[in-house]
Amino acid sequence: MLAIFVIKTQYLTSKTYEPFIAGCVASGNATPEQCTCLSDYVHKRYSDNEVQAVMDNRLGDALSQRKVEQDILRGSQLCANEQ
Repeated sequence: MLAIFVIKTQYLTSKTYEPFIAGCVASGNATPEQCTCLSDYVHKRYSDNEVQAVMDNRLGDALSQRKVEQDILRGSQLCANEQ
């Protein structure tokens, strides 16, 4: 029960959690449930500032960009398989 509270509290204070889901759904490539799953996956791995940089396409160097792309691909695959 405490873990659920901590996770919900963490995401409720995030400024990028809901916008990430909205952008994902708007892409038309995933269901709202898959986008929520992907947002959970991404927000467990990156800070709000890093997620905002991803959403703004400000990823920095090629190595950082590749890592983010791989993480999003892994998360997308995981979330697609869960649905």
